Amino acid sequence: MKALKQINLFKKLKKNNISYKQYIYMVMLYTKGNISDAAIQILTPVLYNKELNKLTEHALATINNIETLFITPKKLKQNELMGDDYKKDINDFISSFPTTKLPNGKYARSNTKNIETNFQWFFENYEYSWETIKSATNMYVSEYRANNYLYMRTALYFIRKNDGTKTVHSDLADYCDKIKNNVSYTPQKYFKTKILWDGEAIKNTT
Repeated sequence: MKALKQINLFKKLKKNNISYKQYIYMVMLYTKGNISDAAIQILTPVLYNKELNKLTEHALATINNIETLFITPKKLKQNELMGDDYKKDINDFISSFPTTKLPNGKYARSNTKNIETNFQWFFENYEYSWETIKSATNMYVSEYRANNYLYMRTALYFIRKNDGTKTVHSDLADYCDKIKNNVSYTPQKYFKTKILWDGEAIKNTT
């Protein structure tokens, strides 16, 4: 079901301790300039200044803030969102991944158009430079290269991965944070179980 922007309106009213009836009268004053004396009595001093016979700055700010909920933001062009050289940056990103298949059977590299779509989402939700993204990607690939890319995500899912619910996670954002916080990495040792002829099991490093 599609999320309604009206829900956010109710949340903002509750946060500001404004009832629905008070908000209606505030909007009527804002648009028409006058309401009945009975209606004015419902508005608190925080919302209406009786001496000046007008809405307070707090009330006006609340109305304007709620109005932004129903304004569709201007959709930025690709180069405005991701930079003028975003196509080259995306190609460099893809080139950071191995050309072979990963142990899970999927190719590490992904279609350029799909990568571009995921990066559009990434730049709409995070504020990292391409320089940080490249450093984060190199750290990620280097970590998994040490273990023959075991459990490594594809380039597409490294940017953005839906866990099967409504939750979307970005490993790229996590690694960008590591770069930002100067966190170094230590290659992890993964283990696999090897079954012997007599049914006993031992663990060997990959």
